[in-house]
Amino acid sequence: MGGKGALLLVLGFSLIFMVAGRNYNNMATSTVESFADYYYNSKAHAYAAAGINLAANQLYLNNSLPDGTFNYTLHDSPLDFGNITVTLTTIDAFKRIRQLVSTAEYQGHTYTIKVLFQPSSFAKYAYFSDTEGANIWWTTRDTVWGPFHTNGQLRVADEPVFYGKVTIDGSLVKYSNRANPKFYGGFETGVHQDIPENGVSLVGSAAASGGKVITNKSLVYLEFRGDSIRYRYSSTGSWTYVLASQFAPNGIIYIDNSEVHISGTVKGQYTIAASGIGGNRGKIYLDNDIVYYSDPRTNPNSTDMLGIVAERDVVITDNTANRSDINIQAAIYAQRGSFTAENYNTRPPSGFINLYGGITQYTRGPVGIFHESRGQIYIDNGFSKKYRYDNRFMLASPPAFPGTGNMEIVSWFE
Repeated sequence: MGGKGALLLVLGFSLIFMVAGRNYNNMATSTVESFADYYYNSKAHAYAAAGINLAANQLYLNNSLPDGTFNYTLHDSPLDFGNITVTLTTIDAFKRIRQLVSTAEYQGHTYTIKVLFQPSSFAKYAYFSDTEGANIWWTTRDTVWGPFHTNGQLRVADEPVFYGKVTIDGSLVKYSNRANPKFYGGFETGVHQDIPENGVSLVGSAAASGGKVITNKSLVYLEFRGDSIRYRYSSTGSWTYVLASQFAPNGIIYIDNSEVHISGTVKGQYTIAASGIGGNRGKIYLDNDIVYYSDPRTNPNSTDMLGIVAERDVVITDNTANRSDINIQAAIYAQRGSFTAENYNTRPPSGFINLYGGITQYTRGPVGIFHESRGQIYIDNGFSKKYRYDNRFMLASPPAFPGTGNMEIVSWFE
């Protein structure tokens, strides 16, 4: 290769290195810019999340926090800061659903997070008790779907099955060494949740604003009949018929200082509450099946929903109708008392309580008597239990159903 050839070879390589070098420089510059964008976006996201947490803390401390806008400036250093605007809006006044929208700006980059909150309702529990009583056991025939909580001891005999998460504040007590409960949704101890003392009175206040309030009646019979309701004020009196939508336009029925008997088929969303103490006042008796017009187990779009709220007990009546199973579709709340069966220890074996919904009670009430023989459980009196959780209660609840007093996150959008 002569001198000219060598010169061309050098110029060729120089050109290649110049092009490659430019590309390398562009790639390096692009990488730096991408990294900077990622960094700025990440910082904006962190500031937006911080804004949600700051405003949510205010909402946690004051559930009645008025709608408004909150402005924050957060600093990592004097020259490194982000500006945050958080807006609190009530988007459903009846259901008390609140929305927080947090928008953060950092170095020209913005990020927005939207979170929905709703009051935490006791309807979300498949089963809740403040205390489990002295000598009541969950047995092999007992199956619970959905969230389960007790502030007391959880007593188990043989192999009861819990499909939802189980939380307790007391201890796990086994009837015998053969006891082997199945916790398919998890099991956690040291969790406490108080049952409020004003759940029933709050339902009464809600009924006074567009619902039905019945006073000065010591005994009330009420039967849901789809679009209508019939009621009477004695066990043998004549019935009064009325459209349900006219009887309680907002779906809330409050019966003050009375013994209440209910049954029937519920169409729509209703909560029926009874207050009172002394005699059987403040108790709600289930005289027969009480179920939804459109069964949510076969129709996922069903909006039928019922809350049964008693200041004292919710009781399965000892009558002919309830001697062979009882079907209940509702969220039950017994503020000072129990969900129980009348004459549970003397009535004949009565089949199953087929409950689709949930139970909240102060003290666990008995529904039957059993004995164990050679590892088998036999019902001597009363009922076995099939409690199935209505999953709709995770996001919705019957109107004015008692709440825990706290707000909970429904959804988080980014």
